[in-house]
Amino acid sequence: MIDFSKKRFLVVDDFSEFRSSIRGILRLLGVQTIDTAANGNEVLELCRRHRYDVILHDYNLGEGLNGQQVLEQLHAENLLSPHCIFIMVTAENTQAMVLAALECEPDDYLTKPFNKVALQTRLERLVRRKQVLAPVLKALEANDSIAVLDACKTIEQKDPRHAVLCQRHMANALEDLGRYQALEEFLEQLARSRPTGWNLQALARLWLRQGRLDKATRLLTAAVRQFPMMPELRDMQAELAALQDNLPSMLDALQQAVTLSPNTLRRQIKLASQAWLNGDTPAAIHALRQCWEIGRYSATFDPELLWQLASMLTQVDASQKLPDEALHWLSILDKNYRQAAFIQPALAVLRLEEKRRKGTKITAEERSELFTTLQEHLHAYAAITLLQLGDWFALWEDPSTAKSLWLFCAQRHAGKAGMLDQISIRLDSFDPQPLRQAVDLSRQAAALHFQEQGEEAQILFEQALSQAPQMIELNMSAARLFIDQLHHQQANADQRLHDCLQRIEQLSKIEPESIDFTYMQSSLELSPW
Repeated sequence: MIDFSKKRFLVVDDFSEFRSSIRGILRLLGVQTIDTAANGNEVLELCRRHRYDVILHDYNLGEGLNGQQVLEQLHAENLLSPHCIFIMVTAENTQAMVLAALECEPDDYLTKPFNKVALQTRLERLVRRKQVLAPVLKALEANDSIAVLDACKTIEQKDPRHAVLCQRHMANALEDLGRYQALEEFLEQLARSRPTGWNLQALARLWLRQGRLDKATRLLTAAVRQFPMMPELRDMQAELAALQDNLPSMLDALQQAVTLSPNTLRRQIKLASQAWLNGDTPAAIHALRQCWEIGRYSATFDPELLWQLASMLTQVDASQKLPDEALHWLSILDKNYRQAAFIQPALAVLRLEEKRRKGTKITAEERSELFTTLQEHLHAYAAITLLQLGDWFALWEDPSTAKSLWLFCAQRHAGKAGMLDQISIRLDSFDPQPLRQAVDLSRQAAALHFQEQGEEAQILFEQALSQAPQMIELNMSAARLFIDQLHHQQANADQRLHDCLQRIEQLSKIEPESIDFTYMQSSLELSPW
């Protein structure tokens, strides 16, 4: 029997009766230190102050952060020790709830109601697993990927039955070390001997990065057939379609993923963006409404999403006043997000359109002053926002300002599926070929990087950057190469990484690359140490 007396527990539930009930069960198991929390903000504050061995966290906490969003924020702030056991608890068994809970990768998932025996059995199994993996977890805590591999090999040699516990840690360590060929061999072996959702997904992602699209296509088709309830595989199919410049297939894959698991905010954001680029405004509007419903308390949520929603609703309604729903979202922006400086000039655009629809002519001076203010924040806007801002100036018969916004969007977001087509529709004089060539060079270079041909990749990246120095996808792909070089202490890697990040300057929080961008900035800050 496991001794729980020295372990610190955190019990999270919005019902005090349930917290008391679990506290009583844990006391019977010998637990001495038990903290409780009723909402996500309390959890984050407690985890900033204490190190927990076990967290029992209810998924649905009513108003505010849910369990999925709390776990994501704990990971983002690096507040969870690898040794900590995080169990997601819920009374609901709906597909959306279960898949959302599993996607954020808790250590386990427990359905209410449960008794002392069920909880004890689950805890003992998880504690034993952590005990077996203790050397690996210690290496993870030290951020030592080589030590992770060594610890995994030692565990496998000691008891081959525990090999399966080490596989994901080994794959992650190989990736962190930039040993992509060894990673490919390892994942292929696992996929043949014991295919699981995670190893098929990891292999497909590697093949996509290596530009091996035919192999990735066949693997993903088989994986979806074998694991039809994994929305992450549909995400991978969407990424594959984007690399093939097949926007309808990309949108279809994203819609399938959202149908399976609608409660993941970043997936809804991506669906909204790609639906709008594909001309499906109703689907984009629905996805943005869902972003508010499921994610307004999440750290990932951004007021820019509400602006996009209000803008789309206004664009599809040509009546003499702004639609009531658009006014509703604008009032929320006015009330709740006054401190978000970047959103204020975008908000002023829609307020100016509201004024125009009431019969007041927009003067050239007003347009000029508004554009000057917008220019201070252009790097903070997502691609869809930039396109729509240009559309409003075009409607106001200010083609030069509209062109400036659209060209800035093209230079920055050319790698986004469907973006250059949208710019071409708006600007007859626009030649997308140089940017398409830069996108192709970028993807060729990225493929070489993940085939461990770093020198050849760097040459292609430099060629592409000379053609499209502001492109986000290009700078991010090059930065990933320079991160690997930095880890291997190659000369001037930190300067090359710094240059990439400087060219991007800033990223909207709702862009897919924003998480990696933040991580890269942290890596650069730590590089001297």
